[in-house]
Amino acid sequence: MRTTSFLVSSVAVLACLGAPDVAHALVSQPSSGAWPRSLERAAPESVNMSSAALRGATLALEDAIADGEINGAVLLVARHGRVVLHEARGERDGFNERWPEMPSPPMPRDGIFDLESMTKPFTVFLAMRMQESGQFPGFNVDNPVVKYFPEFADASSPEKSLVTLRDLMRYASGEDIDAGGIVGADDRWHTMLTAPLLYTPAQKVLYSDLGFRILGHALEEVGGGSLQSLMKEHIFDPLDMSSTSYRPKVHMPAKCDRFVGTAWSSARERYLRGEVQDETDYDIEQNTGNGQHNHLTGCDGLFSTAEDLAKFAQVLLNRGVHVRGLDLLCNPILSLCPGERVLSRHAVRSMTTLQTGDLGLPTPAATFAQNLFYSGKGYGWEMYDPGAWPGGDHTSTVAYSKTGGAGTLLVIDPDPARDLMIILLTNHGLPGYDQLGLDENQMCYWHDFDAMIEDIRAEEVSDAVNLSLMDVP
Repeated sequence: MRTTSFLVSSVAVLACLGAPDVAHALVSQPSSGAWPRSLERAAPESVNMSSAALRGATLALEDAIADGEINGAVLLVARHGRVVLHEARGERDGFNERWPEMPSPPMPRDGIFDLESMTKPFTVFLAMRMQESGQFPGFNVDNPVVKYFPEFADASSPEKSLVTLRDLMRYASGEDIDAGGIVGADDRWHTMLTAPLLYTPAQKVLYSDLGFRILGHALEEVGGGSLQSLMKEHIFDPLDMSSTSYRPKVHMPAKCDRFVGTAWSSARERYLRGEVQDETDYDIEQNTGNGQHNHLTGCDGLFSTAEDLAKFAQVLLNRGVHVRGLDLLCNPILSLCPGERVLSRHAVRSMTTLQTGDLGLPTPAATFAQNLFYSGKGYGWEMYDPGAWPGGDHTSTVAYSKTGGAGTLLVIDPDPARDLMIILLTNHGLPGYDQLGLDENQMCYWHDFDAMIEDIRAEEVSDAVNLSLMDVP
């Protein structure tokens, strides 16, 4: 009788808190960690990982700091819902070219990092949540962009009217990597929306910040608010991500001592902490909006911690279910915790599996930049690549990753035998653009990006973590 009344009261409590409209079903979660999993701290050996081998991951970061390639980092590793490593190394702030000897406190384990392009999977997650919520009638990721922005159409390029939001999500829209003339334009969104396509949609893959800026702008148009308010309502609050935000200096000022610095900005004449480093995104944040909210971009701009990112990653590993963990909604006597479905299993699978098919991709990638620009994509993610891939050589073939240009990486491996996440956050700062161009085959190269991936020890960290798995051949 007590069991029944507890479960009924738990349902009632969640209903009062406003469970998502995606699916109201609750999942009873054994606190022992059976699927779907909550995140709890545990020793590596409890999930068949070698503590000694796992130490290789932190040693790689210590070497990077000692060699002066980064100033500090936070690393979090979780398997089967157990956080087996969450450590900080070095100093909070990255290199300051104006004041090289700038003092900096130790890196906090809950440091709030500039995620740059790791924003993109959140934009996709928001799009899928909005589609499934029922709150936005008629919204569908297969809708054409011109439905929301008629100026996107181009009479000289009829195929532009066929570009869908889904094309933007999978980097196959025909949009260039970016558009020129955005910063300082009289109408920045008009400049982006009217930029010509670089190629026929759905003919190849090309990584595009421009495409994700337009995607995020469409979500703001549909949702009637900024990406900050929409993500807070549909992602951050439901997943208890209390230290994740756009423009943290504005939205989380009380946490400023945890903001991780990235670089000196000559354009802004100051060292950047709590401000997106990408100058185009910063310009858009500061200079577009309707007076009620600033427009934000779907490609860059989010800041977060390793712990908050782990909550996001665990929902993906849980195939769309968020489990709160041991809080007031759990019954420790019965060892039950309620899980709440925030996204359908189908949506998670679509986001995190290959969505570009065979579009003439160079596989395996010869460089990290080639992997970024042309590799097989999910929605917002780079899929496993047997060539140059930040996820290293020892993940399963269903793993996927996202790199943030300022020196961050998230690798998720949903293979049930691995069920693993690796979150690497550093204060490296954006790579330069001196060695960015086209080679003799008209393919983009970006040697500065390749060097950044090497500087943060992405492959070494991921390989060390994967080689610590004692029950995987």
